[in-house]
Amino acid sequence: MFPWYVWIVIGAATALGGRWYLCGTLADKARETCSWCRSASGSEVTGHTYETCRGPVREQQAEQQRSAERKFNADRRAEYQQTRQNDLDRRRTRQQGRMRLVQVGTVTTRTGAGEPVIDINGWVFDGATNTSGQHPSGTPTTFRVTGTPESVHGWTLPELHAMAHGGACTCDVVRLSRNVRT
Repeated sequence: MFPWYVWIVIGAATALGGRWYLCGTLADKARETCSWCRSASGSEVTGHTYETCRGPVREQQAEQQRSAERKFNADRRAEYQQTRQNDLDRRRTRQQGRMRLVQVGTVTTRTGAGEPVIDINGWVFDGATNTSGQHPSGTPTTFRVTGTPESVHGWTLPELHAMAHGGACTCDVVRLSRNVRT
């Protein structure tokens, strides 16, 4: 085939050509600069371009995350405000529908049919002040634990309890009234 010296010449030419190609590619690569990295760091950054830089992608993802968090927090605030406004409207409606209290009665507890019962006795309300058209009969009314006296005369169980006992106390009515659904 070829004599040995031809192989040496071909090898040398290949080595020099490879080195020339490799150095040219690296030199071109080193001359590439990234404008985003330069503006972010304040110094010249070589080795990649803006198109291949990961910095703008991370910055955009971080901004999207911050935007999503701001939107979530704004939605939560709006939901909280709406809930507060609904509660306030419900309380105002209940207070406007209250019957005028004529006589303070008692609020006691007893056990009946396996579950505790809160007895509300002796309370007299003026039916003319109620907008629902219900008139008091003057008879004692018993409400079960799941009952809601405010639907009848507008006064809640804790309000009646506070008036009957003259303020805060630790009787069974307090414990049972926590389970009353309104």
